[in-house]
Amino acid sequence: MVLTCEVCGRPIKGATSRVKIDGAVLQVCQNCSGRGTPQAPSPPRPILLRPGPQVRKTYTEPELEVDPDYNSIVKRARERMGLTQEALGRAINEKPSVISHVESKKIRPDPVLTRKLMHQLKINLLVSNSDLEASG
Repeated sequence: MVLTCEVCGRPIKGATSRVKIDGAVLQVCQNCSGRGTPQAPSPPRPILLRPGPQVRKTYTEPELEVDPDYNSIVKRARERMGLTQEALGRAINEKPSVISHVESKKIRPDPVLTRKLMHQLKINLLVSNSDLEASG
């Protein structure tokens, strides 16, 4: 591989010089080395290795589902905390109609909404599949 001068573009024969010209450090030929201030050679760059495949733990976490009675749990918790549907909606950044639809079981909360409700109302809306099968 033939190095070329980063100023004039000619092939560099012999030693290269590192000079700083207008803030940029360039490798130049001996003829162009007088155009900038000499720079010390840079330390070698460390070799970055790609990480190997991630080893995952083999334990199994129980599959969780939203409690089938989620609507009454949410409504009781909201009322216990003295919140209106509008106030709860503002607190979790959702429209009051979403809270109304959850409480009337017109919509089932997705994982994000479930977490917001659980956090704000300090309740648990998740049950394991094995608990659902045992009770059903």
